[in-house]
Amino acid sequence: MIDLHIHSQYSDGSASVDEIAKMAKERGLKVIAIVDHSLEHRKGVNEGKLKRRQMEIEKAKDVYGIEILSGIECGILPGGEIAIPKFNFDLVIASIHEVLDTEEYYRRIKGCLKMNCDKIDVLGHLHSDMFHCGRDYNQDLEIVDMLIENDVALEINSLHHAPPIDFLEICTGRSLKFSVGSDAHTLSRVGDVKWCFKMVGRFLKKGKLII
Repeated sequence: MIDLHIHSQYSDGSASVDEIAKMAKERGLKVIAIVDHSLEHRKGVNEGKLKRRQMEIEKAKDVYGIEILSGIECGILPGGEIAIPKFNFDLVIASIHEVLDTEEYYRRIKGCLKMNCDKIDVLGHLHSDMFHCGRDYNQDLEIVDMLIENDVALEINSLHHAPPIDFLEICTGRSLKFSVGSDAHTLSRVGDVKWCFKMVGRFLKKGKLII
């Protein structure tokens, strides 16, 4: 079992790296990713925080014997760009964290996939109800194509139940990469990815897990 989207106290999560790793071990997880918010977030990580977090990650890996990836979640900014600290990340997620009009939402995502495909690994919580921005079927098709063309994974996110079922339906039979994450901000949600794997089994049988 894996969970590739967990927030720690280094951004807006409530638990320490050690607490997260201990809970992950107790719940039988083999791989987790600590994915804190980036520079654009008011509680996001900078290079100093990342160095301290990495020390805690390395210690927790030794103590609990599980793989812990060092990641970041970057908000997609108005030009489609991302703000990312200088650091050797294992996993980079790019996500929309604002309520936008429909055209702006798609413009940012497509711009991000075009200009940052060499920097990002995962498109996070697409079409989350928390950031409802409207839908355009033809542009959804474009996004699926762009994910495949740019070798970027689609995140299946259990906190947001995103992407929604109708988006996942258009992914059926496509060979796209995917990631799974609880988007946990508390210990109680670490490893809560059953919904993710249910969606994977239903819609992404030809897909490939990012790790």
